[in-house]
Amino acid sequence: MKSKNLYNQITNFIKSKNYKELSLNPVIDLKYIRNEKLKKYLFTFKDNKTNKTFALRPDLSLMSLIEFSKSKISKKTKIYYSGDSFRKNQKMNTQIGFEIYNYNKQKDEKEIILNSAKIYQKVIGVNGNLKIGNAQLFQAVLKQLKLAKRWQDRLISLRQNKKYFNEILKRLETNKDIDENEFQLDKKMYINLKKINQNEIIANRTVRDILKRFEQKIYIQPRPENGKKCVKVIREFLKIKCPIKKAPVVLSKFFTKNNLNIKISQDYFPIKINKIGKLKIYFNSSEMPEVDIYSGFVFSIRPRSKKIKRSIVGGSYNSLSSSLGLRKINACGAAINL
Repeated sequence: MKSKNLYNQITNFIKSKNYKELSLNPVIDLKYIRNEKLKKYLFTFKDNKTNKTFALRPDLSLMSLIEFSKSKISKKTKIYYSGDSFRKNQKMNTQIGFEIYNYNKQKDEKEIILNSAKIYQKVIGVNGNLKIGNAQLFQAVLKQLKLAKRWQDRLISLRQNKKYFNEILKRLETNKDIDENEFQLDKKMYINLKKINQNEIIANRTVRDILKRFEQKIYIQPRPENGKKCVKVIREFLKIKCPIKKAPVVLSKFFTKNNLNIKISQDYFPIKINKIGKLKIYFNSSEMPEVDIYSGFVFSIRPRSKKIKRSIVGGSYNSLSSSLGLRKINACGAAINL
């Protein structure tokens, strides 16, 4: 009964802010799941008529974007959704989310954060911390360090996996995975492969693809010579935490100190105050929700007590629709796990 009352309170609040309900499909076409790590936790089945593979929806934010993309609506639209998501590595999860689609102003991002803060304090009713980050800042740092694209892609895709993320940093820092004897063997094999039919298949790949991969790794995108310095900058950046009001100054000093041509204005973040009610607001450079969909600002609201598990996460994901082959949709939103 308590959960039912909480659900009604949250949905009633969201509806009072002019968000309209969007019904979601319980299953998702597997082609929309790009995260390889997530795929192993899906409940999948095959439709023999269409020869397509589907899964029970693992996340509602992704489902809402897919459903909204089917409409012809191009103006700003506020929607909310609710229901259960399913993964093998967790219990059935009941979620409520709200999104603003086709938005183009920072005030919409601010609205998402303020509504999340009100829900957390007035409806859920516990003290917490609101942490704000931005995925684009991390990517900007990597570009300024002039890391090869394959290293940038690795660090971005593995950002949420601490174990493998740190392993990549160690490789950059120490070159520990480079064995000169193995390299010479690879080079000798490369020379031999250049002499045979480029369309021949070896280990399910054409010779042409194998050669291209070798050239990309060794000649086009080699490991940076200043790997140790790059890793030092990355680690220092990911340790930056401060009250949100101080963030533009703190970040600007960091970028200047490390000769990074990145400019941060005082209006960069949607929120510029250090407190909303009893919620303390911080900038956290390592803030990154578990769901790998966000490409811009990100935030989370979590309780100060470890005994309470309920949280709100959200952010903007303006590039997700295009990456899925959908029409371009700028989107920002938040979700509450019940």
